[in-house]
Amino acid sequence: MKRIPISKLTAFGTELLVKKGFPRNEAAYLSKFIIETEAFRSTSHGLDQLFALVGNIGSRIIPGKAPKVTKNKGAMTLIDGEGVAGLLCMKIATEKAAEKAMKLGVSFTSVINTTWVGSLGSHLKKISEKGLIAMAWAQTSACKDCAPFGGITPCFSTNPIAMSFPVGKEAMIADYSTASYSMASVSRMISNGEKSATPRFVDKEGNPTTEPSVLKDGGSIMFTGLDLEGHKFYGLSLFIEALTAMSGGSANNPNVPSRQSAMLMVANPEMFAGNSYFKKEINRFVAHVKSSKVRPGFDSIKLPGERGFASLKEARKDGVPLNNTKLEKLEALAKENNIAIKW
Repeated sequence: MKRIPISKLTAFGTELLVKKGFPRNEAAYLSKFIIETEAFRSTSHGLDQLFALVGNIGSRIIPGKAPKVTKNKGAMTLIDGEGVAGLLCMKIATEKAAEKAMKLGVSFTSVINTTWVGSLGSHLKKISEKGLIAMAWAQTSACKDCAPFGGITPCFSTNPIAMSFPVGKEAMIADYSTASYSMASVSRMISNGEKSATPRFVDKEGNPTTEPSVLKDGGSIMFTGLDLEGHKFYGLSLFIEALTAMSGGSANNPNVPSRQSAMLMVANPEMFAGNSYFKKEINRFVAHVKSSKVRPGFDSIKLPGERGFASLKEARKDGVPLNNTKLEKLEALAKENNIAIKW
């Protein structure tokens, strides 16, 4: 493991994306977002986004193409991201959603027909900085990742959800898949020859297994909660598909091109009880939560996202920790695109 300064990684990512055809301002935004996501402990959605982004240029992504706002009425916004990098669609979506929530109290924004939107929680950080509460959902149209609860044939992507609210100078950010693993994590497990500690997959015969490679042969990922309580996240995943259909995207359908949809709801506390009350009550409540007696094996009570903010702070001071696999991929991209790097 080697630590690389955030500034060097961001500069490299910017130059790489400029060489691939992105305008410099877009390349700089994409690179900063990706590197900070990596530093925020979202390692399966950090630099992997950069590798996926570069791999999709020319096929699914057209550098410089702007997201198209197709509907903009009242508190809602609909964005078509065909041919656009998903991260850029989400940049517009979060800006529109925050702007409308500040003005109207609430907003709902949908993005359809785009590519991988990456870490939903990372998109919510900027919204929380404005003192707003947010929730986001996403799905992919043609994935064969998860079977319905009690089923064998995959009919869902991993359908993630994220939630955030401001706490002091940071935020509570919870971000997870309705599946027991994100697909990025499963791909890494397969690549590294890893297995799950408990059965979290189902093979094509319907047998629970710890072997992720069954996804290559008709298997699937169990929903979070597994056989005991997986029906709860199965219901949530169905709801995400309904939001997609409402927005004009394609609910899971292996017969259509693979596209991602994402939905974002934002609320402004000032329009309800008021910011001063919200901040006072949340601070009191968080202190109450953290006063809970700590179980054996745990060092303290932490909010979701707290470790991520600490990791990001550490990375800004000491650099982003990268394993040899990611370093080798970066060095290969540097060589292919004639970019000098000095880690």
